Amino acid sequence: MTRYASQKYEGILTCDDDSENILRTPTSFLNEKDWGLAQSTVEKLRSVRNNILKGGAGLAAPQIGILLPIFIYTPDRSAESLINVINPSFEPMGTLTIEGYEACFSEPLRCTRLTRWKSIKCRYQDLQAQWHEVVLQDFAAKVFQHEMDHLQGKLTIDHPSAEVVTFFDAPAFQSYMEKVHLEDSKTYKSS
Repeated sequence: MTRYASQKYEGILTCDDDSENILRTPTSFLNEKDWGLAQSTVEKLRSVRNNILKGGAGLAAPQIGILLPIFIYTPDRSAESLINVINPSFEPMGTLTIEGYEACFSEPLRCTRLTRWKSIKCRYQDLQAQWHEVVLQDFAAKVFQHEMDHLQGKLTIDHPSAEVVTFFDAPAFQSYMEKVHLEDSKTYKSS
């Protein structure tokens, strides 16, 4: 069963219950001397994503209360395509942008229309501290940028141009998100 950001999930910080302001605190570069934290954080992110959320396009360490520059994401919402990302950065490629709706497990029952870069060049490390450079487009680029926001202490609702739609019941939100997922799926690509 696909889960949506239609409720508060155990272990996930939300913008309404973040007393330590973790979701709005930027993370700092993770040095190799602290690399053991990367493994345990990725394991926790994957466990929460797979066992509690039962899915999702991405999840960042600050969302589970860990202020580290780490997230996991999938270019097609499948568990098989999950990618571990540590110390990421990106730069836009060109000037083309895409608009679309995004939901976030840290913002239950909200969907936000945002403008994102269509194509980005990403740089990040994996669990072995090896650097990767990849070009992402469309949905994968959108998810990478969404998770990067979390590492920079920003939520979708914090974007100046954000158009936020708030729902008052889970079924209406889920129905809306099914349509968003269908639109997103038209641009799924493996990376």
